[in-house]
Amino acid sequence: MLALPFSACESTPDEPVVEDTAVVETVDPMPADTMAAPATDVTAEGTVEAVQAAGGLTSLPGEAAISNIDGWIAQLDGNPDFAPVVEDLQLLRGQLQESPIDGAAVGATLQRLGEATSAAAGDNASLQTLGSALTEGGNALTGGAM
Repeated sequence: MLALPFSACESTPDEPVVEDTAVVETVDPMPADTMAAPATDVTAEGTVEAVQAAGGLTSLPGEAAISNIDGWIAQLDGNPDFAPVVEDLQLLRGQLQESPIDGAAVGATLQRLGEATSAAAGDNASLQTLGSALTEGGNALTGGAM
């Protein structure tokens, strides 16, 4: 009884066997540059650390800044209390993509974001630090003028 199934496997096919050698590219779900992906789980601590590691707010690479801004927009969008902050973040994102970048305009936006962040910080030391860093970066770009 076992000979029948094995003999069926040994038969030669009527048509020639063609091996499928097509190359199929797979899509990697993880971007090669994870800094280019929006950081939806941004924190004040993480933003402050990135700014400090870069040597200051105005030294942060543009792509990293935009990624961080995108994360903050995603996190705050939809909350009416933060609508003005989201608008300024969207404005800042656009300003950072201009060529050439208008330092005074970016500085004014950073100052507003710094003031809003400091006002919302309460006793949160990380938000206070972030608010100060934003304001100081804005002051550096505008010469301290509002």
